[in-house]
Amino acid sequence: MSKEETYGAQAIAEDLGNLGGELATDTEMTLMETKPEDFDHDEWEVLREAIKAMREKLDAMEEMIDRAETEAEEYDEETAEDRYETYWA
Repeated sequence: MSKEETYGAQAIAEDLGNLGGELATDTEMTLMETKPEDFDHDEWEVLREAIKAMREKLDAMEEMIDRAETEAEEYDEETAEDRYETYWA
């Protein structure tokens, strides 16, 4: 991502909410249209596994935010020296 392009927390949150809502709606509609005798346990187990994997990714994202927040709270410009100069320059 270049300096000119920004994808901030608000945009990420909106995308996450939109995608999550869309997936939940699609899941609900599909399940409502699935007759009990046509329910394929193996097929839906794949979705359960994908949900578990996404949960892990979301937990990792939250941990990233926590680390950044802690770093921001502990940041002292006077003692930081040039630590961030090259990264954000």
